Amino acid sequence: MNLHRVSVKSDWENVASTERNLFQKVAAVTRGIVSPANILTVVGLGMVIFGLGLVLHQQFWSGLILLVIGRLLDIADGLVADATQTKSSLGELFDATADKIGTLLTIVVLIVAGVTYWWVIAALILPQVIIPLVILYKKYKGIKVHPTRRGKLSMAATWAGIPGLLLSKALHDPIVLVFAVYGVIAVSLALGLYALWQYATGRD
Repeated sequence: MNLHRVSVKSDWENVASTERNLFQKVAAVTRGIVSPANILTVVGLGMVIFGLGLVLHQQFWSGLILLVIGRLLDIADGLVADATQTKSSLGELFDATADKIGTLLTIVVLIVAGVTYWWVIAALILPQVIIPLVILYKKYKGIKVHPTRRGKLSMAATWAGIPGLLLSKALHDPIVLVFAVYGVIAVSLALGLYALWQYATGRD
């Protein structure tokens, strides 16, 4: 799994300006703001938000499709950053922030749309709320924090559970699917709590 990590310097800073590829040149000029990966992140988040609007209008199938596409774009951004050699600290932060915003907005919409029980929402949201607070505190203290593999897996499990909830709702809650989705959510919670411990203790 690509963790979208960088060293102290951005990828293009390790390359002579005359030898940078087109993507690196654009990223360098814009201080890392404009890069293929960041564009994918923004488009993916936009699709997630649009899909959530559809969910609020009880259009579960259409909303589900857009959410899945949006999340696939988010997965692809790290691969694209690698392929174009434009990884940066800003991109890393951008990716993680978009992850959290998309997840928290989705949780709010699931609650408003009445898709599932409050305790299921609590299991999904708990680690995803606390982890950013820990990261912000560490960054405030000047401690470098990178995404962890468990954190990424937790987010992946969370985003497997969310479409599962919507699919279950669209299919009128078949019991087998409901239990499968709850199992995924339990895995997401366990991985999230483990990732929280990693962030809090500085372990990887």
